[in-house]
Amino acid sequence: MVSKPHIQLEALHVLARALAGGEFRARAVLERACAAVAGGFGFERVGIVRYIPETSTLIPFAAHGLTPAELDALPPALPIAHFSAFQDAVATGRAAFVEDPGGEEAVPEEIARGFGIGSFVIVPLVSDGRCLGFLTCDERGEAFSLDAAEVDLLTTFGTLIAAFLERAIEHGELRRLNELKSQFAAVASHELRTPVAAIYGAVRTLDEREQVLSREQQAELRRMLSQQSKRLFELVENLLDLSRLEADSLRISPTEIEVCERLAEIVDAVFDGNREVRIDIPRDLRAVVDVQAFDRILSNLLANAVRHGAPPFFVSAARTNDELSVTIEDRGSGVAEEFVGSLFERFTRGATPSSEGAGLGLSIAQSYARAHGGTLTYAPAKPHGASFRLILPLPPSDLETVRHPTSPAKPRNLGPTGCPRTKRPSADDE
Repeated sequence: MVSKPHIQLEALHVLARALAGGEFRARAVLERACAAVAGGFGFERVGIVRYIPETSTLIPFAAHGLTPAELDALPPALPIAHFSAFQDAVATGRAAFVEDPGGEEAVPEEIARGFGIGSFVIVPLVSDGRCLGFLTCDERGEAFSLDAAEVDLLTTFGTLIAAFLERAIEHGELRRLNELKSQFAAVASHELRTPVAAIYGAVRTLDEREQVLSREQQAELRRMLSQQSKRLFELVENLLDLSRLEADSLRISPTEIEVCERLAEIVDAVFDGNREVRIDIPRDLRAVVDVQAFDRILSNLLANAVRHGAPPFFVSAARTNDELSVTIEDRGSGVAEEFVGSLFERFTRGATPSSEGAGLGLSIAQSYARAHGGTLTYAPAKPHGASFRLILPLPPSDLETVRHPTSPAKPRNLGPTGCPRTKRPSADDE
């Protein structure tokens, strides 16, 4: 491996001067930094990932040398607990060199195999004592060696690149806040106006004409009041969620729950006992999760299924290794292929029979999942419909509790798996 440390150190200083002089296109500058490191050390692939310490997650940010297929395969977020090499780099504040990832179990086996990772280096990007992210360097499928001086130099490079990343984070936050203000104004002027106008009109009509309205007309007005009030409540809740997530004021506080009971309560609240729902969850399944995040994710997913899907609905959960997975399915028409790419974007809605909603629910659910260190994904259901899968990491202290629950869940109107459920579905679930 040919090393050109002095040349590339000067290149990084040039980038720093360009940034100080006003040149700032975050991703482009950081990709140039990746290219500089790759050229100086002969690395084939160099990437930058953000580190979110509050949730212990890693988020890909910039890269050099990755193929389009590798870029597409990058997950949106990953728990740092799955990568001991990153944890070592955080603990020491220095570059961590891993000669054999398989032997040291530094990265999950499926990722090492899928990306063809041989030897690699993890460089912490530290600014003012805070780890903002990591520089990752490797040669596709190849083993190599680094001496102590090269590892030290990479650590210095990381300090310089951290300045770029810190500016990029600040710039991105300001841009998102400006976009949020514009989007909020649009929602307030349109989405809030619709239910508020409907409620105001119904109340005025009842106040002024109740005596001359038939019982059927009064009942219809009250039904509309209830429907529009619920719609307004959900919209305000989503906007409050959005503000908390944008302000980074959400704090994950894990608590042990009985998954079966908790999900049954959420289902009852969303469906109000009027829909065909099948809950398939082991009675003794427990997990340590943040209750607020768990409730908001599942409530939004179920509300989305009711609004845009069709019965019967399916709710299932299971534990695999150190993760809790929950799946919500419906038997509607599913999500149009051209809309899947923007499914989790804010203020966007697909072409479905229902025009309700502000296009916030799925985005907020995904944000809560990521804040919890988990993921939320969509896939077409079989034979038709939509399937959303939530995966939340279980903390190490939770694993034995989940494997060996100390007491069974309290049964309540138990379904075939021993878990409570709402209305019994039709015989033909398809």
